[in-house]
Amino acid sequence: MSDPSSLLPPNATPLERALDGASARVGDIPVGVVRTLWNPWTCPADRLPWLAWACSVDVWDDAWPEATRRRVIADSYAVHSVKGTVGAVRWALASLGYTTRLIEWQQEDGAPFTFRVEVDVLGRPVTEATYAEIERTALAAKNVRSHLTGIRAVGRVDGTVTLGAATLGGDTLTVLPWTPSTLTAQAPAHVGAAAWLVDGLTVWPREV
Repeated sequence: MSDPSSLLPPNATPLERALDGASARVGDIPVGVVRTLWNPWTCPADRLPWLAWACSVDVWDDAWPEATRRRVIADSYAVHSVKGTVGAVRWALASLGYTTRLIEWQQEDGAPFTFRVEVDVLGRPVTEATYAEIERTALAAKNVRSHLTGIRAVGRVDGTVTLGAATLGGDTLTVLPWTPSTLTAQAPAHVGAAAWLVDGLTVWPREV
């Protein structure tokens, strides 16, 4: 006797009935959930590893914070579109929250086709796992020709600097005894004058 909930004929084989029963569960999945599965920002957290695999995420760690895992998946297409470039390495590390500076060999007269990575860790602790994570991400995004020769983690701690200033001012006042500003002296004026005249007279004998 056939099952009214199945479209299989009465002579269906056990394998066909097993496949029918397995596929019947698909009808129990809400349609709205399927719509959100391919969006890294709305996909259920427990499905993120499969979404990362489907989006070809090169480096993945289930221990990352959920926000980091979603951002890595969201940036995967952009990283792959420029993969093999300096921008791809920076973008891939930026997805993990790192600010990165790449120093290529021609910038410091180094060995050809080599580069170094300087990463601002933004106050987070630097451990061996940090270096391993940076290395794996950089190697996955770089081109095949270039070789990573070093990683430098630059620590930085952000804080608030409070500045204070004070001004102390004063005046010095010297008080002296009072003195008049103008002194006027009055006295009679006596004027005198004299003239002294001297005449010279020479008497010669009279000539005859």
